[in-house]
Amino acid sequence: MESDIGGYALKNGEGTHINFRGTKIVVKASGERSEGAYTLLEMTHQPNVGPALHIHPKAPEEYYVLKGEYSIRYGEKTVIAKAGDFIFIPKGMSHNYQSGPEGGKVLVISPAGLERYFAGVADVLKERLITGELEQEIAGKYGQEFLDGLKHWGQ
Repeated sequence: MESDIGGYALKNGEGTHINFRGTKIVVKASGERSEGAYTLLEMTHQPNVGPALHIHPKAPEEYYVLKGEYSIRYGEKTVIAKAGDFIFIPKGMSHNYQSGPEGGKVLVISPAGLERYFAGVADVLKERLITGELEQEIAGKYGQEFLDGLKHWGQ
């Protein structure tokens, strides 16, 4: 990564890597780097995985599908999103998604600091199984609240 006070550039594959339950995450812009404005994640999913229904109470979230297909639920709507499709979810709106049968790749603009949720849970999972209570606690610290338990990410 080339970096200076005026910005930085990342080549394909560069950024901080997180292995989150088999989902490969590359942090392109952390909450810290964006001065608290957002986090930009490139996520590569295995087939048929995704998070439990949740909200971000303080910021919106956006998805731009790069490859594959995703079923994305937001509020009362569900869309099938394919490469080139964009979905905007306002702050506080319930949502989740599931990758399609071939998996997929998506850019996610999320609330600043959400990368710390993924990294925190991944760190715990390197050592042991994580309890639902601990995952909820980590999520809450970084701007995410689960609404229907934690039956997610292929579990």
